[in-house]
Amino acid sequence: MREFDPIVFDRRRKAGKKCTGIISYDTFYSLNISREFLDREFKNIEILYDNKYSVHVNTNVTRLNREKLEIWLDEEVKTKRPRDAVIKGNIVISENEKYEGVIIDCSGWKGKAKWLKAIEYLTEPINEDKIIVYFDSRNKGGFSWIVPLPYGTLIGSISYINPEFFLPKIEKRVLDKHGGAIPRVYPEKKIYDLRLGDSTGLIKTFTGGGIFSIAKLLSPLVAGITNNNFEKYFFTYSNIAREIRKQYRITNVLEVLWKFLPILFRMYNDKTINVSEEFDLHSLLFRRLPH
Repeated sequence: MREFDPIVFDRRRKAGKKCTGIISYDTFYSLNISREFLDREFKNIEILYDNKYSVHVNTNVTRLNREKLEIWLDEEVKTKRPRDAVIKGNIVISENEKYEGVIIDCSGWKGKAKWLKAIEYLTEPINEDKIIVYFDSRNKGGFSWIVPLPYGTLIGSISYINPEFFLPKIEKRVLDKHGGAIPRVYPEKKIYDLRLGDSTGLIKTFTGGGIFSIAKLLSPLVAGITNNNFEKYFFTYSNIAREIRKQYRITNVLEVLWKFLPILFRMYNDKTINVSEEFDLHSLLFRRLPH
C-alpha cells in the first residue's frame, strides 16, 4: 500500500474559488466532508419562463460553500503558489524544479468546447426558502437564478452573450461580484492519465456543474493511488462521460428548439416534478416530466 503526501501547484495567489455550488445530497455525501461546508438545504426549485409560466421541482439539494472548503483544504496540503506547472509524463516541472510521482492534472479544460459567460452577485439576504431559476426567450441556451442563503443572496446568470442582461432584479445591496467562463464539453469516452475537476471534461452540460464528477471520481482516485490500481477510477470516468455526452446532445437539441420552449412551459405550467438523482443525471430528467 502506497503512502502519499500531495503537493499542489496553483497559479492563483490565494485559495477559495467562488461558485453557486448547488449539488445533490448524493454528491455532498460522496465528497466525505463535514457539514460545516454546507450553507443551506433546499427542497424546492421554481423554474420560470419569461415570468409567465412556472414549473415546481421537489428535490433534495444543498449549497456547498466551495470557497470555505478550498481554504480549509489549502491548510491541509502543501501548496506552492502562485506557480505554473508543466506535466511531462510522471514529472511536474515548475520554476526549473522537477517533481516525480503520481501526477493528477487539475489544470482545467483545454480542449474544444462551447464557452458560456457567467456572472454572479452576492447581495444582502432575502426572505425566501426556495431556489428560483429563470429561462428567458432571449437567452438561448442559458438561464439565471436566485439562491437565498443565511448570510446573503446569490444572483447569477450564464449566457453565450452578456450575462448581465439577464440578471434577476432585486432591491438589495451588492456585497460581492464574481464570474468567469464555463465550457460545454463533449468528453472523451476514455482517458489514459489521471485527472480531476474541469480537466476531465466531465462538466454538467447545461448547468456547468463540475463538483458532481469530482465527488464521484475522488474515492476511486484515492484508492487507486493507495493501492496502485486505477481500474475503478477509469471505469468510473467512462460511466460519467457517457452521462455527460447524453447531456451535451440533449442541450444541443434544446438550443435548436429554444423558440418552442413556451409550448413546453405552457403544457406544464403550475405542475410539479419530483427529482432526486436527476439533479445530477440530467439525461433522466425527461422521464420525470409530469403527465
